[in-house]
Formats: sequence, structure tokens, C-alpha cells
Amino acid sequence: MKLLKSIILYVLINSTISASAQNVSINILTQNSGVANLSGTVYLEVTICNTDVTENVPSYTLRPRISVPLSICSIPASGHTLPAGWNILTNTGSIITLSNGTDEVPANECRTLLISIQGNAVGGPLTISGTLLFANGIAPGNIGSSALPGDDPSDNSSQSTIQVINPVPVTLTDFSAKLVNCEPSLKWVTETEINSDRFEIERGNITNTNWSTIGVVAAMGYSNNKTEYKFTDRNNSTAEKILYRLKMIDKDGHYKYSKILPVFINCKTTNVYVYPNPVQDGKLYVSLTGAAGLVDASLLSMSGQVLLKAKMNNGTNSLNVSTIANGTYVLNIQDANGVNKKEKVIIQH
Repeated sequence: MKLLKSIILYVLINSTISASAQNVSINILTQNSGVANLSGTVYLEVTICNTDVTENVPSYTLRPRISVPLSICSIPASGHTLPAGWNILTNTGSIITLSNGTDEVPANECRTLLISIQGNAVGGPLTISGTLLFANGIAPGNIGSSALPGDDPSDNSSQSTIQVINPVPVTLTDFSAKLVNCEPSLKWVTETEINSDRFEIERGNITNTNWSTIGVVAAMGYSNNKTEYKFTDRNNSTAEKILYRLKMIDKDGHYKYSKILPVFINCKTTNVYVYPNPVQDGKLYVSLTGAAGLVDASLLSMSGQVLLKAKMNNGTNSLNVSTIANGTYVLNIQDANGVNKKEKVIIQH
């Protein structure tokens, strides 16, 4: 009889432990590959899972806490998406604590919470921490308690990262420069503009690294359509070759530069400038000035075989050489007056 009582007591004790043994885990993942725009928001995906096979998680017992690096981001007061029954206990801007509230998470089920994070300063990537804490099961669930019986503490924490960037306010799809009546004329096209303010046109001399602002063109500001701009440099220097670039500035003062374009000023003869040389990205740019009419351009092998032919104008032209094998070639330029120029081109894919 004593042995039978011991067996029954053992079974009851182990049944009680098995019935109440619960393991809850947390995992966090920053959406958009962990990147948030300056003054924009990104969601942190928080997944809480009950891995027990039979028991529900009692209400007001889960108290997950999320911490973000306040130096670059914060947690706003609104904009979060929580499962039914869940609620926010506290939010300091850098730490948010939540409760499962009235949601008794069933066995073998998970809950997903979307926590909004706002990018405040450019920086990162920095760490976001998620910790699964526990409460005493009494509303509102803000009183701390020990873990549920049988919980595995190894999956009660998780980390992700966030990086805040400043996106370029202008999408530049085209930028060209050529001589019109012996004056450098610049044209550019934007595909979209967000909060853009102006374009500053900068000029530099090939022998001097200093850049100077020679003009300003107001930007559209906000646009989802193609917008064309132009500027003519009527006070160019006497240098044979001048460099131009655009400084694209938004209303917040952030800016980005365009590529650099060369323009030859000598209008009495055809001038040819090829870049980059060696060619590495499959595209060769050819800048022409002083040419008479359309120009015949031919890319020749060192043995004289014609590999590519194209018609070009004064200004910046391009040749697609992505299918041409690595090696040394000759670009032959001939205008309507018979002026013939040859430039050595090296292709290195």
C-alpha cells in the first residue's frame, strides 16, 4: 500500500509539472533589411511563440520589452500593430514594454507584433534588443514575476539592427553637356523629386581641383514625372577643357553631386576626349567639340577590323562596349570636314 501511494504521488506530481511546463520564445527582425530613412519609419517585427504542445499561455503573463538606440532612432507613440488583446504598458521613446493582456496564446501558436521605429539621425547599423519578461497574471500585466514553469531562458532574448540613411531627394536620369554657338550648354532630366530645393551648377578647370558655383536653377520640389532643366555657361573661361557637375540640394540642406562632364571650348577644330579609359563598366563616353555636323565614330581592333560604328554629335556621347573583349583598341573620329582623330581605348571588364 505504501508503494502504491508513492507511485500515485509521483504520477500526480509529474503530471502537474508536465501540464504547467511552458516555453515561450521571442524573435525580432527589422523589416526593409534593417534600413530606415531619415525622418521616416520602419517596422520591427516581433514574434512571440508558445512552443508548449498542450498548454495555453495565461493572460497578463508575458511582458516583452524592446530597446532601440536613441542616438539614431526612437519609438513613436502610435503607428504600431498589435494582436487582439495585447496592449502597450509603457513607452519612453527608447524602450517599449508590452503585455499579452487578455490573449491566452494557444499551444504551438505564435503572435506577431509590428513596432514602428522612426529614424531621427543618420547612423548605424546599431543594435535593437528584444527581451521576454514575465508578469504575475494580474491586469494590466505590469508587475514582474518569475518565468513560467519549464520556460527555457535561452530563447528569451533576440537582437536585430537598424541603420538610418538620408535618401537622395532627386533621381537624375540624364545629364549632358555640349557646345551651342561655342557656349557650354548643360541639360539634365529628373525622374522623381522629393523635397528638392535647387541645383547649383559648378565649374572646374582640368588643371585645378577647385570648383566654383556659376549658377543656380530652382528645382521642382515634388514630382513623379520627368522634368527637364537646362543651363548655359555664358561666362566660360578661356581654358581648352572645362569640367561641370551638378550639386543637387534638398530643402533640408542635404545634397549629392552628379557625375562630372568635360566640355572642350576650342570651336575651331574637333576635340575628342574619351573616358573612363580604361573602360571597366562596359560604357565608353566620348566628348566632342568643334566637330562639323554629324561625326562618324568607329571602334577598331589593332589590326584595323571595325567592331562598332556610331553617329555622334558635339557634346557627350556613349558607346556600349560591354560585348567587346578586354584589350587595346582605336577609336576613329571623322567629321563632315574630313577632320580625322584617333584615340587609344583600353577595355578592362
